[in-house]
Amino acid sequence: MNSAIYETSPALAQYLILHYGPAEWQLPSSAPSPELAHFPVRCVQEGFRWEELPPHPTALELGCAVGRACFELSRRCRRVVGLDRSQTFLQSARLLQERGSIRCPVPLEGDQSVEWEFSLPAGVCPDRIEFRVGDALSTPFEESFDLVLAANLLDRVPDPRALLDRLPALLHPGGQLLLTSPFSWLSEHTPRERWLLPGSQQVASLLLPHFTLLRKWDLPLVLREHPRKFQWCLPEATLWRKKPPSFLPNRENA
Repeated sequence: MNSAIYETSPALAQYLILHYGPAEWQLPSSAPSPELAHFPVRCVQEGFRWEELPPHPTALELGCAVGRACFELSRRCRRVVGLDRSQTFLQSARLLQERGSIRCPVPLEGDQSVEWEFSLPAGVCPDRIEFRVGDALSTPFEESFDLVLAANLLDRVPDPRALLDRLPALLHPGGQLLLTSPFSWLSEHTPRERWLLPGSQQVASLLLPHFTLLRKWDLPLVLREHPRKFQWCLPEATLWRKKPPSFLPNRENA
């Protein structure tokens, strides 16, 4: 499947702006809703029921890109693991972790660009984070977690069902899963025969045997390409709690 796009300079600029840019960089000047900015921050702040999690939980983000949600999770979590397949994205996340800021060329018009500086927000705890290059479908983990975030990853893997099938094993009983997806199925990422159609219903049918659905809502985002072109997306967000063992399907009797 095609993941080379996430190693390119334009893609890196888009995601650095989405993750670390101020709202005036992320949104067109005529945007009526400044709350559409800071998508990774909103995932962490609005997505979980923090009061129902243990103090200082552990967290895993699958498809962490350039890492902003991991840094936001580090404010509350004692340990955060961020996984992504893109070497370029994770190199930038690690440079931010080590240095606190990086510079990157941002497209303007045609082949013109300008170099912008991106910095970590105040109050995060970079030493609590481990960034790993790996595949969300197959990278092994030596532990399970109190919360898992998979934001807009489902329709970018070659086997979405396999991703959903492995999620229960990544969480402690009572742990929370936040899944977001616009269900933008493309054959360059996922073979046509593996698309989950309709996405919302298929996700629910695959997760409900192992999880309780706590909430479903829209979590919009805007991805800047250049000053006059922006992608507006409307991912569906679902928050799930893993069922205790007594409520899980009995495979011996299945």
